[in-house]
Amino acid sequence: MFVDVLTWATVMAIPGPDIVAIGTQTSRYGQRAGFWTALGAMLGVATWSILALLGIEAILHVVPALSVVLPLAGSVALMLLGAFGLWGSVRRAKGASKSTEEQEVASVAARTAGASVRLGYVTNISNPKALVFFTSFFTPLMSRYDGLAEKLSMLGLLLGVTLLVFSAMSVLIQVAARTQLRNIPGLQYLPGIIFLGIGLFYFVETLAN
Repeated sequence: MFVDVLTWATVMAIPGPDIVAIGTQTSRYGQRAGFWTALGAMLGVATWSILALLGIEAILHVVPALSVVLPLAGSVALMLLGAFGLWGSVRRAKGASKSTEEQEVASVAARTAGASVRLGYVTNISNPKALVFFTSFFTPLMSRYDGLAEKLSMLGLLLGVTLLVFSAMSVLIQVAARTQLRNIPGLQYLPGIIFLGIGLFYFVETLAN
């Protein structure tokens, strides 16, 4: 069990769309927004996990087209997130002053929680690689545990580890945001570019396969 949990934690910590989303919200709106995004991403992991336990692999065998359609839809969703992110960064860059930006950040503070949870969830659930991961890694892992109670206990443990890892990443990103890194010109455009790049790469890769 320990090896399974450690392996899972390592995989969750690998940089990807989830970490980018958490970093974006943390750097823009603070630690709480980062946590809510991490929670949303964890809920996405929970959704994929439940689908895997219910037998999504069997559904893919019955409807093979879903193996292509779902990754393509996820790739498009990531590209849209990137496009919206870039558009938002451009609008903020055209702001009149720093005080205006601070007022904007303050004005969205009350509604950041829901938006961050949604961003984290959509980012995770639209990841084209999630389908492959949960059918090729998660399903074999869970097959080592017998009975519904044991599987649910393991799932709860893995989801707790997921939230812990994602939250820890938001803390590290917040620390980095307080350094001179935040003053690098054009850094605010990086998350949107990454989302666009990842989405485009997965889209082309899916079509090529």
